[in-house]
Amino acid sequence: MSAEPAGNEAVLRFPRPTPRRAIVLTHFDPHGRFDPHVTHAARAYRRLAARLVLVSNGGGRLPRDLAALVDDYVPRPNVGYDFMAWKDGLATLDRGSYDEVVCANDSVYGPLFDLAPAFESPRTAAADLWGMVLSEQSTGRDRPRIPHLQSWFFAMRRTLLHSTWFEDFWSAVEPVPTKRDVVERFEIGLSRSAVEAGFKIAGLYDATVAPRVALREVLSHVSLAAPRRSWRLIRKSRRVPHNPSELVWWRLLEAGVPYVKVGLFRVNHYGIDLERVLAELDRRTQFDLGLIHSHLARCG
Repeated sequence: MSAEPAGNEAVLRFPRPTPRRAIVLTHFDPHGRFDPHVTHAARAYRRLAARLVLVSNGGGRLPRDLAALVDDYVPRPNVGYDFMAWKDGLATLDRGSYDEVVCANDSVYGPLFDLAPAFESPRTAAADLWGMVLSEQSTGRDRPRIPHLQSWFFAMRRTLLHSTWFEDFWSAVEPVPTKRDVVERFEIGLSRSAVEAGFKIAGLYDATVAPRVALREVLSHVSLAAPRRSWRLIRKSRRVPHNPSELVWWRLLEAGVPYVKVGLFRVNHYGIDLERVLAELDRRTQFDLGLIHSHLARCG
């Protein structure tokens, strides 16, 4: 507590209470290993979480440095993708003890910079369910685009944790055959069901109100030396909707999202110039790019 003079009176300023937060981090590695970029993320989450749960789909014994960071480790068969893993992780929590529960996975590199400001952003302050990216996606041709939080990082606040919605949604999560089923039933379903129940959702980067991608934004990634990649980028950047986490990764950084998708490097669906991405990350952040290089060298 501190006091500041205001006329003849002292104004008492109390520190803002820190929300009691739990974080459930899911992990998958084709070799069952825990890559250093996962340990980096866990270290950042540890500083912000009263309880940190790590759930691994197919992982083995935790390395010592990672074991020292987590409160609970839940190894499980690689069944049901991230949502089943989160469900098992959430089951370890007494959710009534927390103001906020975060579900995250290891499909991103980061945090690239301090994560704490993301939790205090005015853009998500009024939301019951918030995440790093509020995206749009259609579940089929001629179907409307549906706003939803990308599931690699989302947070449920107390209003949700103590609601019947929480029980209804998570009790319905079950193994499904394909990743597309996961996206339609659970990723999109998470946001859609919350909105239908009267809750507010928000993203640190909101693609639903962002301007269309201008050609000038992607021109720096176009090169005559890589005509096929460049043509793919120009063509796909004209389409809507798109995946903002991979097409406009720089916008996410500017919005305060401290992550870049692993899939941007491993798949590069849009034809981004990856050397330019790495150069920009080196310029804009203090993140150890060796974590990206070593992971890609092993998993490719």
